[in-house]
Amino acid sequence: MAYTKEDLKYLGIDEDTPVSSLPIVGLNVFDNIDSIKLEDRTMGLYEYTLELYKEFLEKLKKLNKTNREKFLLELRNNEVFDNHTLEQENYADLYTYSETHNSTAYNYLYRKLFIEKRPLTSAMFNKGYEILMRGTSNENEISAHYRKNNHHAVSYFGDDGKQVIQFLPISYDEIEWAITYLLGYFNKPEVSEEELFVKPFVIHGLIAALQMFEDGNTRYGRTLQHSKIFMISHKMVDDSFDRPALYFSKTYLPYRQGYRELIYKLALNPNNQMWNEWVRFNLNRVQDQLFNNEQKMELIRYKA
Repeated sequence: MAYTKEDLKYLGIDEDTPVSSLPIVGLNVFDNIDSIKLEDRTMGLYEYTLELYKEFLEKLKKLNKTNREKFLLELRNNEVFDNHTLEQENYADLYTYSETHNSTAYNYLYRKLFIEKRPLTSAMFNKGYEILMRGTSNENEISAHYRKNNHHAVSYFGDDGKQVIQFLPISYDEIEWAITYLLGYFNKPEVSEEELFVKPFVIHGLIAALQMFEDGNTRYGRTLQHSKIFMISHKMVDDSFDRPALYFSKTYLPYRQGYRELIYKLALNPNNQMWNEWVRFNLNRVQDQLFNNEQKMELIRYKA
C-alpha cells in the first residue's frame, strides 16, 4: 500500500496512524471472484429471479416490432437519467446532455462489445467512463481517467458535521493491476447460466469497491453491470433482442444507505458470505425492476 504520511494529512488522518491499521482496499478483492459459491437461499432467489426475467422476455417478444423497439429505447433513456440521478446530478442538465450527445456510454459499449464483438480493453474502459461523465457536475474529472494520487476517501458526514471515513480505495499505484484483473474477468467466457446475474453483479461490486476514479465509480459499475447482463442474456437465454431489456438503477434509490453499506463491507471483507449478500441485494433490485417493466408493458397493451 503506497499511502504516505502526506496522503494521511491530506485526508485529515493523524500522520502517525499506522497504514496497516487503516481500512484500505487491496487487490485481495479479486481473490474469491472465480470461486463464489451461492448459498442455498441465494440460489433459491437466483432461480426465481431468472424465471421472472425469462417470463419478462417472452412477454416482450409478444409486442409488435415498433412498440418493442420504442419500449427498449425508453428503458435505455430512462436508465441514463436514473444512473445519474442516483448520484444527485442536475436532471435538467442531464436532459440537455441526452438531447445533444448522440453517443451515451451505453451506446458506445453496445457498439464495441456487441456489434463489433470486441473484448473490453483498457482504452474502451476509459472511453466508456469518459462518455458517462460528460455533462455531469464533475466533468472536469474525466480527463484524468484513473486516480493519480491517494487523496480520495469513501466517507459520509455524521450528525455532528464531521467527516467519517468508511474506507480508503485501492492505492493509485495498484490501479493498473486492478484493471488488468477486472478486464480478464469481464472478458472470460461464461460457461453456466448462473453467471447471467452473478458475474455482472461482481463487476459492479468490484468497480464500486476499488474506487479507481475520482467520481462516478458506482454509476459506471452499474453501466457495465447492465451491459454485461445483456451480453450473457443474448448468448445463453434469448437472442431475439438487439438491445438490452433490463436496467435497474432507479431501484437502488430507496435502498441507497444499504447499498453503500454493502459496498463498504464488500470492499474490506470480500469473502464468500459478503459476495452472497451482495448478490441477494442486487437480485432483489432486478425483481423490483422486472415488476415495474411489466406494468409498463401492460400499459402499452392497453393503449394498443
